[in-house]
Amino acid sequence: MKNLLTGLVLLSALWLHAGPYTIIVNARGFDSDIVSLYRYADLFSNRMVLVARGIVDSTGKATLEGEAEGTQKVQLRIGERHADLYVRRGSVLHVTPYDLGTARSLNGTTRMGIEFSEVSLLDVNILVGDLNERIDAFIAEDLATDQAAGMQALDIHRESGAAKPDSTTRPPTLFVTPMLSKARVDPFAQKLRRFYADVEDPWFAHYLNNSIAGLQVGPRVNERTLFETYVQGRPVQYDDPEYIRLIRTLFGESLDRLHRDKADSLNTALSGGDAGALRHLFQGNDFLRTDDRLAELVMMDQLYLNHASRLVDRSAVEGILAAVAGNSAYPEHRTIAANMSWDLTAMRVGTSLPAMRLEDEHGRTVEQADLLKGPVCVAFTAGWCTYCVAEIGSVIKLAEEHKGAIKVVVIGLDHTLEAFKAAKKNMPTSPHVTWSHAVAEQQLREDLRLRSLPMFYLLNDAILARSPAPLPSRGLGELFFKAKTEMEHGQRLKVWDD
Repeated sequence: MKNLLTGLVLLSALWLHAGPYTIIVNARGFDSDIVSLYRYADLFSNRMVLVARGIVDSTGKATLEGEAEGTQKVQLRIGERHADLYVRRGSVLHVTPYDLGTARSLNGTTRMGIEFSEVSLLDVNILVGDLNERIDAFIAEDLATDQAAGMQALDIHRESGAAKPDSTTRPPTLFVTPMLSKARVDPFAQKLRRFYADVEDPWFAHYLNNSIAGLQVGPRVNERTLFETYVQGRPVQYDDPEYIRLIRTLFGESLDRLHRDKADSLNTALSGGDAGALRHLFQGNDFLRTDDRLAELVMMDQLYLNHASRLVDRSAVEGILAAVAGNSAYPEHRTIAANMSWDLTAMRVGTSLPAMRLEDEHGRTVEQADLLKGPVCVAFTAGWCTYCVAEIGSVIKLAEEHKGAIKVVVIGLDHTLEAFKAAKKNMPTSPHVTWSHAVAEQQLREDLRLRSLPMFYLLNDAILARSPAPLPSRGLGELFFKAKTEMEHGQRLKVWDD
């Protein structure tokens, strides 16, 4: 490949402007006639936005088109399988997805591989794939041959009261993978730089640089050296996943330190919604002292990643992110903060259930508004979810035992209507349960932030009251019983929020 890279021309600066791209997908062998393409709205919240859907033709191919600015990360989905790739203005990619044979995740999706054809060796996907393979091979070899590699038990030393206590399940020692041997990493990094020296691609250059930085991360790393070598004085690289991984490594404990050392100031800034004061607190870190942009980004990211922890109040986090989304001097931060806010507030108690495209088992359109009148329990399931069978069976039993108290609506996220009907057929029947199939199940998973199945929600007149609600095996029946008691006493039926 070295000879093929030699003498290649400088990539065009036109990449910095938005322009069209095309992906031609050979989906032969997949049990789906729809191919979907999503783009990552940003690489911090990982919010997905639908770009295009294509119909697989008689030859097994589908064509997808979109617009990209710079180097953009996108996700290709075929049924319940997905794969990430990169696009740029003018890209014409011919891809053939294939099954990796990996297990299905909790939310029902499975990663797939992608083969590229009719593509230049300078295409960013080829370069990134080649680099990642070389790094993976080096790590595997280093862990197998370096005497310093492998798993080592490290004593946990804590100053009195300086750190949070161990959980009840943590053993007396902390096992971590130590830093890769510096004597091996440095020569390998030099080889990588020489190998890709003729690739005149600015985006790939910083992806390579940040990937090398990742090799040097470990429990004995000198963070100042790492920061000064790979971050200081360089522009923030919002579109580089390796850069994001690096700054999360460098600043991953910054909020915890503020909570420990400046709790009063932290709480004052949070409760007052003062993003500027909070950023100033983060700039107490020497690495962030003179870099307002990076300090604000680290602040946002740390609040987002820790929103559910004991360190911060979630509503205060939402207030700070809203302030950044509306007032930041950096347009990238306004977008990222808005996406983070959307992620934290979507499906929140007191909000409406997002719009859903639903159909009955005969393929007829079902109006969402007709399903969500009064107190309703909405259950999401799928035929491939074996764990769902017992929980959905239990909620059907609850509907029978508490007739008229809470309406039960079961929504299937099966890829096809036939699969939905087969799953429904295997479940108990009840006149008190309504079944519907989600037409665009992939988009619905994203809109509802569904990360696992089954998932239950309780609503009052289409407004979320429990989000999510407990599983039937973990207390949902108590809420059904309470609603039935209210009904028998002639009171207005409702389900109670958190």
